[in-house]
This record gives sequence, C-alpha cells and structure tokens, in this order.
Amino acid sequence: MVKLVGLIRKRADLTPEAFRSHWLETHTKLASRLPGLRRYTVNLIDREQFPNSAYDGFSELWFESREALDEALSGPGATAITADIPLFIGELVRVVVDEREIVHS
Repeated sequence: MVKLVGLIRKRADLTPEAFRSHWLETHTKLASRLPGLRRYTVNLIDREQFPNSAYDGFSELWFESREALDEALSGPGATAITADIPLFIGELVRVVVDEREIVHS
C-alpha cells in the first residue's frame, strides 16, 4: 500500500471551529469518493494544547499502489477536491510516505 499524507495549516481568517467543520463535513465527503481509496483518516491537532504546532492537522490516504494514487489524483474526483482546498486550507504539504508499522495489536 501507498500512503499520501497531507500536512495542513488552516486559512488564517478562519476560526478553528470553522476550519474543522469544513474539513470534517465537506472536504472528507469529497475525498472519500476518490477511486481506489482504501483507507482515509483525519488527524486534528489541538492548538490550545499545542499552540506552537506548525500544522493544524494532517490527513492520511491509503491506496493499493502509486499508480492507483496517481490515477485518483488525476481523475475527475480530484477536480472537486482541488477546488475545495482554498476554501479552508492556508497551506498544504503533500508527501507520499513509506509507512513501516512497528507495533500492531
């Protein structure tokens, strides 16, 4: 499996609540429709507890292969996602990672 991680900083003009609401109620519905998506998580960072965090959260999207990821990101479903990103994200850093599971219970 291949995992795409998106490190996300909210738009500066949005409240944390508005940012989280848009991400969880709007954006996740769009991303969930990507073809070939096998697993999807959203990880919210508590900025009150961690005020110096560089990011407000990160997403993890798993695909069977790099080809499946590339196909999903170049297909029509990605167009809606791309259009939605500036509505709540100020900065997005995408990385494809080689996940190594160390402990699984």
